[in-house]
Amino acid sequence: MRLVQWIDRVSEWSGRAAAWLTLGAVLILTYEVIVRYVFDAPTQWAHDTSTLLLGVMYALTGAYGMVTKNHVGVDILSTRLSPRARATLDAVTSVFFFLFVGVIFWQGWRFFDASFARREFSLNNQAIPIYPAKLAIPLGAALLLLQGVAQLIRDVYLAVTGRPPDGREVAPSREPEPGTPQVQTTPQVNEAPVYSVFRREDAE
Repeated sequence: MRLVQWIDRVSEWSGRAAAWLTLGAVLILTYEVIVRYVFDAPTQWAHDTSTLLLGVMYALTGAYGMVTKNHVGVDILSTRLSPRARATLDAVTSVFFFLFVGVIFWQGWRFFDASFARREFSLNNQAIPIYPAKLAIPLGAALLLLQGVAQLIRDVYLAVTGRPPDGREVAPSREPEPGTPQVQTTPQVNEAPVYSVFRREDAE
């Protein structure tokens, strides 16, 4: 599906682009360390600027984490299901995802709008604007919602047809198929020596 593939590309591109902000923050902090401890001339902008850059990076990489399957998830139940049943479960429970990320988008936009209305700047340096960094919150949530739509399309398609829409490999269930021979991976009880917990005089 072209729509799903297009959303994946947007998420991947945005995550890779935002990752470069980490390099910018590292260079700024390196500069601050040098001028502070070598030339005894600390800056008033390095700490705030690097903090804002890392915050923007964090906000904009959620969709990238989702498309690359790097988010932490609780899979105690889902990994025991077949791919089709797992897709059905993911599609049904995606309502919680959209509610949660939708609230982040809504409140994040209000957060940015209030900051932009008063042209908020850093308390430590009036030359550093805060509101552009706060725009990353609703923008990152929008990217995450968009990737959620792509994932929902995949899940619905897989649940209905039994195959993924874009040819992606689906992780099999951890439960073995009926009739599949199982390999014993733990040693038998009689293979290991048994030691008594009683002292010899207690046994006598």
